[in-house]
Amino acid sequence: MLAVKRVKARKDSMTKTNLRLPLLLVVLLLFAFAGAPQQPAKQIAVQRGDTISFLAIRYYGFFNDSLLAVLTQANPDKNLNALKAGDTVLFPPRATSSPKPELLKSEAASAVLTYFEGEVSYRRPQQNPAFLPARPNLILHSSDEIKTGNASRAELVLDNRSVLRLDANSHLKIENLKREGAYQAKFEFAVGSLWTRISKLFQQKPQIDVEFPTAIAGVQGTTYRSVVAPDSATTVRVYDGAVEVRGSQSPPRPTGPPQRIGPPQQVPGPSQVSLETWIKLVRAQQEIRIAKDGKPSDPAAFRDQGAELDWVRWNQQRDRNLESEL
Repeated sequence: MLAVKRVKARKDSMTKTNLRLPLLLVVLLLFAFAGAPQQPAKQIAVQRGDTISFLAIRYYGFFNDSLLAVLTQANPDKNLNALKAGDTVLFPPRATSSPKPELLKSEAASAVLTYFEGEVSYRRPQQNPAFLPARPNLILHSSDEIKTGNASRAELVLDNRSVLRLDANSHLKIENLKREGAYQAKFEFAVGSLWTRISKLFQQKPQIDVEFPTAIAGVQGTTYRSVVAPDSATTVRVYDGAVEVRGSQSPPRPTGPPQRIGPPQQVPGPSQVSLETWIKLVRAQQEIRIAKDGKPSDPAAFRDQGAELDWVRWNQQRDRNLESEL
């Protein structure tokens, strides 16, 4: 009988401890940077094109509203949403005796507007049917949309540090963002020019699909550029890795574990194959063109020339900046 009471007492104690853990975590997060002894904050000089979200992703690996509050507390005399080249920003250290800023990381998958120039707007259809002016460090979620005007650019960084950048007169919709096992995301790109760089930082390769009007690009770690003309004709150019481009109605290839095969079934007779069921593998330094009617070309080598080169070089430099250490 005494042993039973001791077991029950231990269970009650464990239950109370488990209930206290969320509260303790909240308290620790609230007071992590409020007077406890800290290592010296890191001073980071702001360069041209830097934003607080871009720097935070480089230093901590993520950015959200909670982390912005921590950084605001560390820099009370600065408007962190209006940084300019030459400013100095203090970043609490990544490893201290107090809880790390990484503990503030949200479980909700998101995309962060880490940079934009010109006229950029966004829309949240579930809240407001109208497009609103974008603001620095805006956090976007599934179903949100973003578009750029003339002489404009926008950069989105995902939770796994993959990047999508829109050139002028482009329109992108975030269909879905998931962080369940391997990172998964799906986007709709209606028109314009899009640079996509899929991060290889994690062991589990992400699956990120971009759907164009007449095709879908599925990738798991690569860099490519896509251009969608107003008539829906699409060009996909691969700079690193490989991209599987398929017709917009083609079923995706299975990515999960092998499935059990059922009993034999009668096979239907020959039938005409639609142009929408094609699949092409486009390798590095190759491009594919999909006509407005959905008919694809064969992958072929390409060379960047003229005005395109400036857009490519800018993206490649931003990619290097994102991966460099602070």
